[in-house]
Amino acid sequence: MCGIAGFEGQFESSLLGRMGAIIAHRGPDDSGDFSDDDAQIGLTHRRLSILDLSERGRQPMSSPDAQVWITYNGEIYNFPALRDSLERDGVRFRSQTDTEVLLALYLRHGAGMLEKLNGIFAFAIWDYRDRSLFLARDQLGVKPLYYSESSAGFLFASEMKAIIASRQISLDIDRVAIDQYLAFQWSAAPRTMLSNVSKLEPGHAMVVKGGRVFRKWRYYDLPYDASYLTGSVDEIAERLHEQLKASVRRQMLSDVPVGAFLSGGLDSSGVVAMMRRAEPDYRVPCYSIGFDTESDLDGSPSDLPYARRVAEHLGVDLREIRVGPEIIDNVEKMVYHLDEPQGDPAPINAMLIAERARDDGIKVLLSGAGGDDIFSGYRRHRALELERWWAWMPGGARRIASRFADSRLFGSRFRRAR
Repeated sequence: MCGIAGFEGQFESSLLGRMGAIIAHRGPDDSGDFSDDDAQIGLTHRRLSILDLSERGRQPMSSPDAQVWITYNGEIYNFPALRDSLERDGVRFRSQTDTEVLLALYLRHGAGMLEKLNGIFAFAIWDYRDRSLFLARDQLGVKPLYYSESSAGFLFASEMKAIIASRQISLDIDRVAIDQYLAFQWSAAPRTMLSNVSKLEPGHAMVVKGGRVFRKWRYYDLPYDASYLTGSVDEIAERLHEQLKASVRRQMLSDVPVGAFLSGGLDSSGVVAMMRRAEPDYRVPCYSIGFDTESDLDGSPSDLPYARRVAEHLGVDLREIRVGPEIIDNVEKMVYHLDEPQGDPAPINAMLIAERARDDGIKVLLSGAGGDDIFSGYRRHRALELERWWAWMPGGARRIASRFADSRLFGSRFRRAR
């Protein structure tokens, strides 16, 4: 990941230094600032170098005439094809980065560039030609992008605490966001825990002028009206296999080594299997968490036995991170990096794995996050099969069963089913 931040409005340029320092952990390889007091614009970037490790990839990056500047966090998976198309149209590139491709697309298509992007991204583009700041977030909201409008102008950043560093916004709590957190274990965009800071929604973009949001719109929505796949089960499975393989191959495009999370579940196992097929001679470094006690934790069995079986079957390099009760010492650090409360403790595991991978020199880890939901890989999906019987039960019987499931005597297995 990289870190981006900036402003448009009546802020001192020294603010960029404070914002950049706060998000420095997101990009330890390089950094850069761009500011113009007359235009009241400032952009900063902290880089984790993945493509074109040279200085040509430094950000903020400008167009050849220095009329357009970009600070960007993410990866555009189809950028080689986009670059080829632009080169056929006469565009000449100075680097091998997807950042420069984004700039060229904006110069050619403006906001229409968003329709051409396949990837995960959050970026801000300053355009001197109409004194506008154009911001966008990827279709599914993988990359974070926070923003705030204050009396001094507009602020944005990859992390909320970089915006707080301006000391220009109120720290009043958003009570609706707290209600959402208590109900869903997180607060949905655009809300955050602070009433004066928002998250740009997935698949959304905005234009800022004069320190205020001039226009905001949705450029992408999930294709709910898409037709069902046709053909036999085997034909559909083969089509899915090819799409998964192509997706993983695109995400392995990197100038540094690529590894993977491996829990042994459907999602991570599928990703690692496709990595092996994409590069059969590459012994993929994979990471999994194991607890000192192999007993179930809150009704959840250890991942390690499954990860080991998958690693042996696929012939990958499984690197185990063993932890015990001392894992609780990481909670404060995890909360700091999350910015907002989250009811799932899984980020602790992800943080420990990422730290071990960094120590091993691995900057990129592919993850199957979300795949178990798509492929119905959780126990709660199995429990849905019992829904018709639950609905059939009389109300009194349902209440008794619910109390039975909540009882400490029977642990979390029944509560999860409920």
